[in-house]
Amino acid sequence: MAARENQGYLIAVIILVLLTLVLALTTFLGVSRMNENAAKLKETEQRLTVQKNTSEAYQIEAQVLRAYVGELGPSLAEVPSMFDRLDGLSLNSQLTDAQKASIGDMLTNLKEVRGEYDKDMKLFIASDGGDQAQEQTWRNLVRNLNAVLSKAHNKETVLRNDMTRIQTQANTDVAKMTEKVTELQGSLTTAQDAMAKDRTDYKSKEQALQTSLDSAKAQNESVNRQFQNYAQTATAEQKTLKNNIAGLERDKGAMKIKLDRYEQENFDLHDGRVVRVAHKIDRVYLDLGKADGLRPNLSFAVYPQTSTDFQKDEFKAMIEVTRITGDHQSEARITLEDPTNPILPKDFVLTATWDPGYSVPIALIGLFDLDGDGSSDRLRLVQMIENNGGRVVAMNNEQGKVIGKIDASTRYAVMGQSPDPSAEFSGALYTAINELTDQAKNNTVQQIDQRKLLNWMGRHNNATVQQLGEQMGNEFRQRQGTNQLKTEDMKSSDR
Repeated sequence: MAARENQGYLIAVIILVLLTLVLALTTFLGVSRMNENAAKLKETEQRLTVQKNTSEAYQIEAQVLRAYVGELGPSLAEVPSMFDRLDGLSLNSQLTDAQKASIGDMLTNLKEVRGEYDKDMKLFIASDGGDQAQEQTWRNLVRNLNAVLSKAHNKETVLRNDMTRIQTQANTDVAKMTEKVTELQGSLTTAQDAMAKDRTDYKSKEQALQTSLDSAKAQNESVNRQFQNYAQTATAEQKTLKNNIAGLERDKGAMKIKLDRYEQENFDLHDGRVVRVAHKIDRVYLDLGKADGLRPNLSFAVYPQTSTDFQKDEFKAMIEVTRITGDHQSEARITLEDPTNPILPKDFVLTATWDPGYSVPIALIGLFDLDGDGSSDRLRLVQMIENNGGRVVAMNNEQGKVIGKIDASTRYAVMGQSPDPSAEFSGALYTAINELTDQAKNNTVQQIDQRKLLNWMGRHNNATVQQLGEQMGNEFRQRQGTNQLKTEDMKSSDR
């Protein structure tokens, strides 16, 4: 009985030992698997952190690029914080050296992109409007450059259209002047042909009379009485012809006087009128403008609206054109005015060197000393005339050389001072003055003195010696033209 009990206990102990071994083995395997899973979990968490950092780095790179492009993501103000965040990611201790190097390369590339962005943003061009208020992104840079190019293209189009219009107007003016010159040349040819015919008829009659006289002298004494009668008849006819010639000469002189008077009346007509006066701002407004060929800086003398003779009446004020406001409208500033005799609406304005749509041709004869300092002011007078819209077509220099030529188109011959007989070149000067004076007389050009020219240009009654300044206007600007003497030609001829 006891042996069976011990055998039972032994079996029980063996079973207990086996169960204990199984439990220990199971516990060991469970703990080992738990440790392995914990290591895998930690490794997975580390990989997840690295992937998050790498993904964030790529997202930051994309956001920076989108900000530089513009209107695709964050604003430019967020870019510095993105660089700081990316720089912090490159220092994360959980990343491997390769991953840190990759993020570092990404940061380096973004810095290079930022350098290129900074260079490109220097291309922003200041322009009218609100373009400069935009963010400086590549997209806005393209818009800005496109706007600037569009404005430049529009300006170029306007300038091209203006140039075409001016060229068309110039061609029209040239055609009109050519037609007028052709008409004048035809009239001159007709007059010359008529004069040549009269001269031929006179010579034929004179020769016929001389032949008759010679034949009468050769006749016999028996027909002496007949000869005397014939001689008396011939003498009477000759006297009649001479009287006819004298009458023609008188008619020619009368016609010349009428022509001179007609030209004088036309040349002394006013150029325009004062429309409105603003004394508080020293401004007047004229009925002349762009369609009349008016340009800024022209000076005009102002005459009372009751004036009928601009040669005798003194001007009451002087004005200078400052702005063209319309086809027949302009603004001028008052440069000289008597408070007791102010400028009024409907007053006349006149200058001798400009007609509406026409540059007046002028000749200068003699010596010109405008300020009484003993030195020649010829070139200064030329510049004053050109600045006031006229053009000098003929003159003599101080050495007696004739420059240019006076023809029928010359409007005025301005007579200066005669040279001192004891001065150098006086002989050559007298010869040049006489030559130009003869040209003026032969072409019936109206002669005026220096004072009248300055008076008409609004330059009279100035100080004896006047310094060149703003009140003189832009007097030394060189004008170019095919029918006027260039300032450089004058200077070279003086040398």
